[in-house]
Amino acid sequence: MAEPLPPDQFALLMARAGISLPPAEVEDLRHAHAKLQAMLEMLRSPAPPLAAEPGFTFSTER
Repeated sequence: MAEPLPPDQFALLMARAGISLPPAEVEDLRHAHAKLQAMLEMLRSPAPPLAAEPGFTFSTER
């Protein structure tokens, strides 16, 4: 999983976005941001071929 941004870098992102939150919420959001970045990387990667999906290979015929 992606590592969270250092607190000072995340504070800069928050300031640029104009977001002001209590410190506990900022820390929670900083860790959620790392998980979101990891998810976005998975979404940006090429999709596997359709043949790799079990739903496309299932057949009811015997």
